[in-house]
Amino acid sequence: MNTDKALSLKKLLFGGLCLLFYIFPVAQAQENFLGIWQIWVESGYELRPAYGTLSIETNQENWEVYVDGGPVVVLDLNEENIRFELDWVDLRDTPRISVLEGVLDNGVISGHATEDGEERGEWKALRLVEQDNFPPNPVDLSGIWGPPDYIGKNVFDLTDAGWEAHEAYDPTLDDPMLRCMSDGLIRMSHGPFDVEVLNAGNRIVMLYEDMHEIRRVYLDRDFPDSIGSLNQSMGYSIGHWEGSTLVVETRGLKRSVWDAPGMPISPDAIFTERWYLDDSGVLHIEFSMNDPENYQRPVLMHQIRTKQPDNAEVSPYSCDPHPFYRGLDIEGRLDEYWGRSRYRL
Repeated sequence: MNTDKALSLKKLLFGGLCLLFYIFPVAQAQENFLGIWQIWVESGYELRPAYGTLSIETNQENWEVYVDGGPVVVLDLNEENIRFELDWVDLRDTPRISVLEGVLDNGVISGHATEDGEERGEWKALRLVEQDNFPPNPVDLSGIWGPPDYIGKNVFDLTDAGWEAHEAYDPTLDDPMLRCMSDGLIRMSHGPFDVEVLNAGNRIVMLYEDMHEIRRVYLDRDFPDSIGSLNQSMGYSIGHWEGSTLVVETRGLKRSVWDAPGMPISPDAIFTERWYLDDSGVLHIEFSMNDPENYQRPVLMHQIRTKQPDNAEVSPYSCDPHPFYRGLDIEGRLDEYWGRSRYRL
């Protein structure tokens, strides 16, 4: 990620922080918009259809609108219409902003998205209904699942500690992927790579194409007593079935970042996933990262993956750290790199 992109991101982030003080009187809109919605956009992170979570709230005086746990700029909100800016990043980690305009009709919000005046496709939102816990009814999730599609929200609601961690992060020196080190569970969970799922009795094994990491989700145990000091890039995962949905909770993660621009993760973060198949066999994975040290509210993500053919194989992952260190040597930045040891992830 080059310097210009980093500066652009910081501008967006500071803009997102200012949204906390954005005033949009409640009197201008009906309460029919209030609540949590599942949002679908025709063109997401990989410029393909993607899902997310739209939250519309009020603090009795002002409206607050969030997508995937991050604030958005509300341009208009009245009895039947909503219009807001959605900040997101594309496959090249380039910050972008789209304007979503929709109409509420019969409990459904629908409309079109534009970017710089150009059409970016349709979008719609359906109100989420809380579901009861169903008896376990495991389904077969085994197979190789292709790269994910998701919205790619860019700006999140950081705490003071989160801002300090983000500002201290230098993506040209601190990114573990530059050294061919694991980028961690949360980051690789939404990276543009395949994942293979294997059923193994009392555990489900997940083989990630990214860095060829291996993850085990234990179905027959609780977290170990030492979970607070585990400090692992993939953490420790336990799971259970709620109906045909696999619910996974991960703790014991190491301090790191979960994206290229440097959104922080603390060792106390709790990462929850819900894996399920829709009627067409598409895999949905809903993420929630609860990290009060760094974020004012949970970070959310809803991704979909399509099953690959039965004869597919997870491709080898090749990574050589030599170009990174050689580049630092040529640029005269090796001493700067060694001096940042305490920021190493």
